[in-house]
Amino acid sequence: MRFPVQASLSAVSFVAALFSVGFSTHAQDLTRPVAKDVTRIDATPELRATLSGLEENLKIAVAAHDLKSQALALDRIGALYFTHQNAAQALKYFQQVLPIVRKLKERTAEATALSDIGAANFALGRAEDALDAFKLALPIWRSVGNKDHEAATLGDIGEVFRALNDQEEALHFDQLALPLYVLAGNPNGEAAVLNNIGLVYYASHDKKRALDTFQKSREIYRSSANLAGEAQALNNIGGTYNELKNPQKAIEQFQQALPIARKLGNRKAEATTLNNLAASYSRMGDEKRALESYQQALQAFRDAGDINDEKAVSRNIHQLNANRRDRALIESPKFR
Repeated sequence: MRFPVQASLSAVSFVAALFSVGFSTHAQDLTRPVAKDVTRIDATPELRATLSGLEENLKIAVAAHDLKSQALALDRIGALYFTHQNAAQALKYFQQVLPIVRKLKERTAEATALSDIGAANFALGRAEDALDAFKLALPIWRSVGNKDHEAATLGDIGEVFRALNDQEEALHFDQLALPLYVLAGNPNGEAAVLNNIGLVYYASHDKKRALDTFQKSREIYRSSANLAGEAQALNNIGGTYNELKNPQKAIEQFQQALPIARKLGNRKAEATTLNNLAASYSRMGDEKRALESYQQALQAFRDAGDINDEKAVSRNIHQLNANRRDRALIESPKFR
């Protein structure tokens, strides 16, 4: 029996923004998912029906002493909670899966459960617990010969080390994952690992190597028609150009990323790109365009329901307006 990887960290972390909300565009790690345990999984009739059906399946499996069906139902309930950002509830279900599949001696399912436990712990900010789970999953993926999941787990371990600000270990595991994705013929995984290697170089203040790596990531995403990944890479390239004091090149990247985000209908990605674009215009001294972009970003974050980033953009607008007022006072005629 094989259970699908429903909530792998790699799926959550690899398409993530490096450059986000802030008056000065800077590196801000958004790869770590935010656990919103107040999220109600019964918020819509469809979700209520799905959860109810899975819970009924679990009851039937328990009554029938059907361990495989129990594990599958628990896994699917956990995945449902995880995808709706309730990592604490997800973790409870994933942890129940693990002893069942170990009893069944289902090695692939065991590795999946450990990967899911790692992802949920990481979402809850429990990096060490996540690391323990991923390290247990890794040799199992190797033993069953699944190169794709072995690579993903190596990347997950790298992500945890990056969250712990251990850039050397993060780079080590990312570089182990990269050739495995190539071997597995997984271009999206390859591009994702390159993105994360770029993040490591960026955090290590090696901006030129970061830029080169992000550009490689973008090329692969583009060749595999992964629009979300391409937009992400363009944002990271643009942010790196800003740090290299080349805001004009940064603007060119953000302007390419923006229509992709809009095509995908991803208002948060659109808002992030607009905010980055505004910061670049501000660096260029084009306050009119900066303000226009910030205002568009504000509305997009509002539409996406992202209150924290909406507030951050509001602060950006306030700071920009304050700077303009201060300069106007300095430049105004003095009467004596």
